[in-house]
Amino acid sequence: MNPAELYNDGKYDECIKRIEEMEVTDHDLTPQLLNLKGVCKMRTSKVDEAMELFDRVLKVDPDNGEAVANKKGSVMLKANLMADAANKQFRAGDFSGALKSYEAVDFSVASPELKFQVCNNMGAIYMQQRKVPDALKQFDAALEVQPLNVDTIHNKATALKGVGRMEEALAAFDQCLAAQPEFYSAMCGKIETLNALSRFSEAVVVADSAIKAKPDEYRAYADRGFANLKQHKIDDALSDFDGAMKHGSKQSSELMKVYALALILKADSLLNTGRYHEASEMYEKALSLGDADKPAAGVLFNHSLALLHSGKKAESMLEMEHCVEVDPEFFSAWAAMGLTHLQNGRFAKAITCLENATRIKPQEIEVGYHLGVAFLKNNDLEAAVEQFKKVLQLDPNHVASQKALALLESSLAYKNKEKAQAQEAERARVAEVEARAAAEEEAKAKKVAAEAKIAAEIAAKEADEAAAAEAAKVAEEAETARVEAARVAAEKKALEEATPPPPPTEEESKLQGAFEDLTVGEDQPVATTKAYRGKTVDEEDIGAALMDEVDGDACLIQMDFSLEELKYPGPYPKGIRVDRREQYLPDDLFREMFKMSKDDFYELRKWRQVAKKKEVGMW
Repeated sequence: MNPAELYNDGKYDECIKRIEEMEVTDHDLTPQLLNLKGVCKMRTSKVDEAMELFDRVLKVDPDNGEAVANKKGSVMLKANLMADAANKQFRAGDFSGALKSYEAVDFSVASPELKFQVCNNMGAIYMQQRKVPDALKQFDAALEVQPLNVDTIHNKATALKGVGRMEEALAAFDQCLAAQPEFYSAMCGKIETLNALSRFSEAVVVADSAIKAKPDEYRAYADRGFANLKQHKIDDALSDFDGAMKHGSKQSSELMKVYALALILKADSLLNTGRYHEASEMYEKALSLGDADKPAAGVLFNHSLALLHSGKKAESMLEMEHCVEVDPEFFSAWAAMGLTHLQNGRFAKAITCLENATRIKPQEIEVGYHLGVAFLKNNDLEAAVEQFKKVLQLDPNHVASQKALALLESSLAYKNKEKAQAQEAERARVAEVEARAAAEEEAKAKKVAAEAKIAAEIAAKEADEAAAAEAAKVAEEAETARVEAARVAAEKKALEEATPPPPPTEEESKLQGAFEDLTVGEDQPVATTKAYRGKTVDEEDIGAALMDEVDGDACLIQMDFSLEELKYPGPYPKGIRVDRREQYLPDDLFREMFKMSKDDFYELRKWRQVAKKKEVGMW
């Protein structure tokens, strides 16, 4: 069969083989056969070889119409084949390889359909690589070919949203939805764009339609939850986030963060209204959704307060310790732990915590005062004196510190007097010992003198004058020693019989008793709160100025804030008891608002307290 017949039968490889055999025998091929061989190469996807054959024809006959047409067709075929290869890489997730293949496509010969496909896919790859401006260029190029393609319009809208061009993105999403009203991704994109523009109520309306269209998809639930959260509709937001968690197979980290935020806001509200157990559960759930290795210190502290008021004191203390591990500069946690340790008689631990608190905020007078109390209870009187002096440097009129310092300085003077008396008693004891020793020496001297006298008498009787003289000399020396020993003994005895030191006066005894009341063991209650409210103490009960009974419901730390900072609904200052915000008002403002002192207010029954707080806008 001749080559033409083989080509017509679709036997392209055999046709190529037959033409090559003819070339061996004839040594040269006609332009017709070269064109035929080139077309067969194209049919078998050997485009580069086909192009070489067409170039051979055109080299000999540049005006060969068949070769010109075939060459153009081969270039277009090559572009299509390269696009097909790139599409396979794209579908396989090899975006870098696909991008290189797409970039090699010759757009000058590509068909409009091919150009649209390549530009659209390149834009999608750039979006994957977060090269949003490059993606926008490709989507614009694709829309030049097919300006009404909804998918590409959606892609462009998403890219516009990614670079913050929200108004343009919103218009593009609306164009998509005008063509396809239930285009779910376009609806979600519009919701997110409206949220970015703070048009939250509109976002909720669009989200309602999206959820109605696809109730089992998580994205619209998450977007509506964000819009509700921004409108302070916490319960609605939590319901939406629960829906997103239920229907989402791959929840994003961003969703987890926003969901955790909603839980924290709800927990804060529960804590504020005294629903401590529910608040604790909410905080625990929020902490489980966030970064377990890096939780927010403020959330940990609020959780510790919820645990404390739920009766879980040990767990509360552990959460406070976790709080200062996360943020070593978290003042309220250090102060709360210090005062809790102080209340429970763990004075060394109280000192450590309160020292950290005063390091962070040295101007906090009440915390500094309680550090002095901790030193006092730990029997470190000198450190207590120095600490109370520091408090009085900040507030010279701090009554509790004034009384504590006066008591401590007096007690230290009394202790110094006791020490002097003890030293005097020791000197008397030593003198007594020395006097007894002198008496013993005197007795020995008397004995020696008597024996010498007897010897002298014997010597005299025997008329031994020399011996008598010697004996007399010894006797004289012995008598001299006896007299000296007697003198020393008399002096020691006189010292021993000296008038003993007078007993302590009544004032000193009273002072000593007051000091012992301040420093006795762990059974005494520790004052932490009533001094915060400026309560005065009777002069007769010095100990009460330092060791007043703790009010179980009182806040551990007292700080003054303005009315605007404490008004509902917040946000409130960091570290305060939100359910007792009124106690942080300055005393004069509190009396003006409530027509009574803080002490009188807290003597009221709880329902009366709530009623008065409602009257002044503190509930």
